[in-house]
Amino acid sequence: MNRDCSLIVAVCKNWGIGYDNTLPWYLPEDLKYFKRLTNDNVVVMGTKTFFSLHESCRPLSNRINIIITRDVTQNCFVPYTHMKDVFIIDLNNLHVLNNFIDKHIFVIGGYTIYKLLSSYIKTIYLTYIDKHYDSDVFFDKIPSTYTLNSFSDLIYDDKEDAHFRHLIYNKKSDVYSNHSHDVVYKSLASRILARGTQRTDRTGTGTLSVFGDQIRFDISKSVPILTSKRIPWKSCIEELLWFLRGDTNAKHLQQKNVHIWDGNSSKDFLNTVGLSHLEEGDCGANYSFQWRHFGANYNDCNTDYTDIGTDQIQYIENLLLTDPTSRRIFLSAWNPCDLKNTVLPPCHVSVQFYVSYKNGASHLSCHMYQRSCDVFLGLPWNIFSYTVLTYILAKRCNMIPSELIISLGDAHIYKDHITQINTQLKNNNLVSPVLQLSDKIIDKNYKDININDFQVIGYSSHPSIKAQMSV
Repeated sequence: MNRDCSLIVAVCKNWGIGYDNTLPWYLPEDLKYFKRLTNDNVVVMGTKTFFSLHESCRPLSNRINIIITRDVTQNCFVPYTHMKDVFIIDLNNLHVLNNFIDKHIFVIGGYTIYKLLSSYIKTIYLTYIDKHYDSDVFFDKIPSTYTLNSFSDLIYDDKEDAHFRHLIYNKKSDVYSNHSHDVVYKSLASRILARGTQRTDRTGTGTLSVFGDQIRFDISKSVPILTSKRIPWKSCIEELLWFLRGDTNAKHLQQKNVHIWDGNSSKDFLNTVGLSHLEEGDCGANYSFQWRHFGANYNDCNTDYTDIGTDQIQYIENLLLTDPTSRRIFLSAWNPCDLKNTVLPPCHVSVQFYVSYKNGASHLSCHMYQRSCDVFLGLPWNIFSYTVLTYILAKRCNMIPSELIISLGDAHIYKDHITQINTQLKNNNLVSPVLQLSDKIIDKNYKDININDFQVIGYSSHPSIKAQMSV
C-alpha cells in the first residue's frame, strides 16, 4: 500500500473510544461532522466497527466501505459480498486501497485498525469530549510527530451535558518530526545527569549541577508545556496572575487550590528566616511585590501599595507600545535591599523583551535569566509561566509571540529527584498544545484577568510524577 490516509476518532477525557463495542456518548453534531468529512469517500474499518454502525448492519451510505478482517470467509460477510460499495479484505490485501485514487481514505476504527494503519496516517481528525465516560478501549495519545493544525470552538451538547471540540492534526515533515518542546527540556536534563557535579545546597538535599546553560523554545504556533509528565497549567497561570496582581498572600492561591508557596510561607518557615512578624501565608517582598512595586517599603500582605514604588509591568507594556526597539524593556525581581524581606530570594531574577519585525507584523520574544533552577519541579512550571506572560503582553500590545529563551545559572537536579526524572526521560513526547487568550485581556486591568481568559487546547500528557520539594 502506498496511500496516505486520514484517521477520524472521537475520544473522551480519559481517551476512551468505546465501551462494549459501542460509543458511550451520542453527539448529533459530531455525527454530522463525521458524515461531512467522509461523504463520497472511502471508510476503512474492522469487523466489529462495521457491525456496530447500525442495528440493521447496513454499510455507510454514499461511501465505499472497506472492512479489514483476518478471515474473509466468515458467514457474517455473505450478505455483503455482492454490494458494489463494500469490500472485505484481509491483512495481506491492503494494496486494494491504492485503487481509489480519486477518493480520500478515512480510517474510522476500531483500535486494532488504527494501529495497523498508523504508519500511513497523515492527518488525524479528533473530536475531544471534555467529560469522563466508562470505556474499555482507549486511543493512544498523539505523538510529537504531529502538530495541531486547527481546531473548532467548544460545542455544547445539552443532552450529554458535555463540551467537545474538533481538532485536526497533521504529521510533520521528516526534518522536524523528532523536534518538540519536550526534547529541549530532556536534553538539558540529560546533560545534567551526564556531566553535572555533585554539590551541597541550602536545603541539605544535595544536587547534580551545571552552570551557564541555555534553552530556547519556538512559541509562535504552540506552547512549551511539557507532555512527558503532566503540568497543572491552570495552577501555573494562577500563580502568574498572582504575581501580576502584586499579591503576596499565599492564602489567596490556596483558595484556588494552588499550594506551591505553602512550604515557604508557613509560620514555622517564617520564623526560621527572620520574618516572624508576618502572618502565615505572607510571602513578603517576593516576585509580586518587585514586579509591581519595586523600591517601595514592604509592610505586610494586607497593605495597599497602589501607586507606590515602580510598576515594572506597566513600564514594560508602555515601552512595547511606544518604543518597541528599546534595549531597556527589562524587568528585575532581584532587589538586594529586599532579600531580607522575602521568604525566598527570587530564582528567576530578570526578563528582557525583544521585538522583531516579519511580514509587516511585530513579534515578541522573551529572554529570562534564572540564577537557580530546580530542573525537575520548578523549570517546567517556569517555562510555561513565562510563555504565558509573553502571550499576555503580546495580546495587549498587538504583537505575535515568537520565542522564549531561558539562560540558567545553577541548573540542578536534586538527588531525590533522579529516579523521577529518569522515568520522565523514558516517556515518549506528545504533540504540543495551543494557548488561546480572550480578547478581553487587551483592555482589562491586570487585577481583573482571570483563569477563564485562557484556554490550553489539545493538551495531553503522561501522568504527573510526584517528588518532594526542597525548602
